[in-house]
Amino acid sequence: MTPLDIRLSKAQVMTTANKLHHDECGIEAVFTAMKQADNPRVAYNAAWVLSHLSKEDKRIYLLPHYGELVDMAISTELCFRRGLILAILADLPTNEPNGKLLDFCLTHLTDSKESDSTCSVMIKLAARMCKPYSELCKELTLCLNMMPQDSSPSIAAAKRNALKIIQA
Repeated sequence: MTPLDIRLSKAQVMTTANKLHHDECGIEAVFTAMKQADNPRVAYNAAWVLSHLSKEDKRIYLLPHYGELVDMAISTELCFRRGLILAILADLPTNEPNGKLLDFCLTHLTDSKESDSTCSVMIKLAARMCKPYSELCKELTLCLNMMPQDSSPSIAAAKRNALKIIQA
């Protein structure tokens, strides 16, 4: 496996993620490395690799860590891009919305301190979690309607897609 303490290219990340297919021990080792806040490069690279695993591998090997991933995603001390963790969470099937994650997404999806890609994933997650609950759909619709009309293309697309999801 490619070492995680060096600068990785996207090709190296993809290759590493492909090599981890159905490798429970390898995925667990990368997940453990991602939690190493003392080495931001290793944590970032590990999160980047995990975000590129197949949906099947995420479901099998990362779903048991759902609570930990949520805690990392909403942490104020995250040492790498929040969008990587949120992208992993977006690929995990969940039957019940996580209240902490939903509150975080609703509160921060318009936060100018977050990157456009991170806000886009928060919008996607919020829509998915709100869909079964009409009151939550109304709250999300209000949040989305309060967003600036001149949003970036990624946020505008996420907003359109979220409105389609919750109004379907």
